[in-house]
Amino acid sequence: MFRFGDRGARMNWVHVQNLVRAHELAAEALTAAKGFVASGQAYYINDGESVNLFEWMAPLFEKLGYSQPWIQVPTSCVYLTAVLMEYLHLALRPLCSVPPLLTRSEVHSVAVTHTFQIRKARAQLGYAPDKFHFADAVEHFVRARPPPRRARARGLLRLLLALLLLGLLAALLLRGRRPAA
Repeated sequence: MFRFGDRGARMNWVHVQNLVRAHELAAEALTAAKGFVASGQAYYINDGESVNLFEWMAPLFEKLGYSQPWIQVPTSCVYLTAVLMEYLHLALRPLCSVPPLLTRSEVHSVAVTHTFQIRKARAQLGYAPDKFHFADAVEHFVRARPPPRRARARGLLRLLLALLLLGLLAALLLRGRRPAA
């Protein structure tokens, strides 16, 4: 496994129960009883703390049997890989629907700090996020998910091998068309 970006990069997350509660509070704040305080307003909603993505996801890596990311890869290399994946996605789109495994937007999202203050939601809506542990959500996910399907991975591997063979064949055909020097 690998990691990339600023090791100190932070981001915010929101547990679904906190998000639902924020929506309920915003709906209440649209009433006359609350003075229509939320009318026309936008609020940032999160769990009230910032975390490093790779540290935050450590319980998920552990529960799925992976070691935590330990190789630091330059962000520029990961970004270039994302560009290549996006172009591959565009090239394959007429043949099959394979979503890009990584995009430039996702690389940028992980590599830099982006946090938001919830002071306005606290003050105007009375929003007070409950504390949740990601490890609990991971435990629920592991119990609830179906067993992994090996056939899907084999199908993807076959597709990649077929593309490689097509690429080699195209290169050989193009090479054969070049005039002799």
